Amino acid sequence: MTRPPTMEDVARAAGVSRSTVSRVFQGGGERVSPDAMIEVHEAAERLGYVHNLVASGLATRHGRQLGLLIRDATNPAYGHLHAEMNRAVEAAGRTLISVTAFRHDYGTAEVEGLNRLRGQRVAGIFVGTGVTAAEDLVEAVSAVPLMIVGRPNDHPLIESVSYDERSHGRMVAEQLAAAGHRRIAVLNAPLLYSRVFALRMRSLRERCHELGVETREVELLPVEQGVVRALDAAREEHLTCIACPVDYVALDLLRAAAERGVRVPEDVSTVGFDGMGDGLDLLGLATVRLPIAEVAHEAVARMGDLLVRAQESPKGPPAPLTDASPSARHAVHAGQFLPGRTLGPPAEHRRG
Repeated sequence: MTRPPTMEDVARAAGVSRSTVSRVFQGGGERVSPDAMIEVHEAAERLGYVHNLVASGLATRHGRQLGLLIRDATNPAYGHLHAEMNRAVEAAGRTLISVTAFRHDYGTAEVEGLNRLRGQRVAGIFVGTGVTAAEDLVEAVSAVPLMIVGRPNDHPLIESVSYDERSHGRMVAEQLAAAGHRRIAVLNAPLLYSRVFALRMRSLRERCHELGVETREVELLPVEQGVVRALDAAREEHLTCIACPVDYVALDLLRAAAERGVRVPEDVSTVGFDGMGDGLDLLGLATVRLPIAEVAHEAVARMGDLLVRAQESPKGPPAPLTDASPSARHAVHAGQFLPGRTLGPPAEHRRG
């Protein structure tokens, strides 16, 4: 059996030293001339050489690779977060390894994904998921710098840069009240399904109560049935708007409304959250746009601080975190409300 090509083989084929090849693959080409870099990559391609990142030590906690645990990239908000995290990590001169968990795994796949990233010995890990409890992440924090990105977090031992979902829920409630709505349906999902959804809708309900807007809670799951239940409740109980915890649910509601001859917003209004799907402006969906780019770039900068702190510590794993450890920093960024045709005044206001 023919042995796989080695770094020495690439060096001989390219006419350079082994240390030059090492700098090209392990240092991203630092201190290597452009001509030499081209020769090395062309030689590696001819020989079929594949550099082993883990064996080379790039994935140690002092290395260049960072991990991202992300949830359900079919959700546009997570897809955009993935893209922005890649962009920010590359701008910082590092590389990103990502693991995706699907939304119906209820946390199991997230824990497995986190373990896979730790197995890759990445320098630090970003957790951009909405299900796994922060308490279940503390063990990982004691092994490698870890930061929650995107989702709300106030755990005293875990750093985070998040969307201000409390503010977003209140923002939507204020828009509904300003449009004249006084009785609305609110689609709710269990905490286990999404901590983000739960916080958004709880904040919306609380602000509605303060503003004198009555809320009727409707079970979201399964989504195809939840949107129908909300439409039925709106018809039977004279509710004038249906608040959805995420844009893809609002789109399912628009489909169900069209199938039943329910006009939006003439018969019932609807709003969503995220504001990241292609074509939402054409549909005219009223929603909250998440500040994804801002969150991603601050998270990567903050991770750099954590890595520097880890490098300054004595060699070996970080000391276990305890309640006496310094409190973690939590930053939040608020998005903006995007008006759309799906949110209009109640029918009785239009008649007046």
